[in-house]
Amino acid sequence: MQNWWVLLFGALAFATFYFVKNMGQRTLMKAVLGEPADLVTAAMSSARVSPRITNRTGRITAKNFKVENLSAKKDSLVFRFLLEGERSTANIKLWMSMQPSGEWKIVKSDTLFTK
Repeated sequence: MQNWWVLLFGALAFATFYFVKNMGQRTLMKAVLGEPADLVTAAMSSARVSPRITNRTGRITAKNFKVENLSAKKDSLVFRFLLEGERSTANIKLWMSMQPSGEWKIVKSDTLFTK
C-alpha cells in the first residue's frame, strides 16, 4: 500500500519536470509577452542552431531571456536573450513592432559576443 504512494509521487514529479522543461518556457513567455511570444520563441530556436552564432560560441549550453521595454500601447517591444556557449556568450537583442495588420515583426536585431 505504501509503495503505491511513492510511485504516484514519482510519476507526478516526473510529469512536472517534463512539463517545465519542454513547455514551461513557452508558457511563461506567452503569459508575459502575449502575441509576440511565438516570434521570440522562433528567433531563439533558430539562433541556437545558427552557424553564424555557434561558430563563435561553440555548442550552446544555456539560454536566458529578458523583456527590456514594453511600450504603454504594447505595439513595440525590446527583447534580449543570451545564449551561453562553450567558448563565449551571444547576447542577442531584438526590436519588435506590431504592424498595422496586427502581426508582430522583428524590425532590428543586434548580436554581441562576450567571453
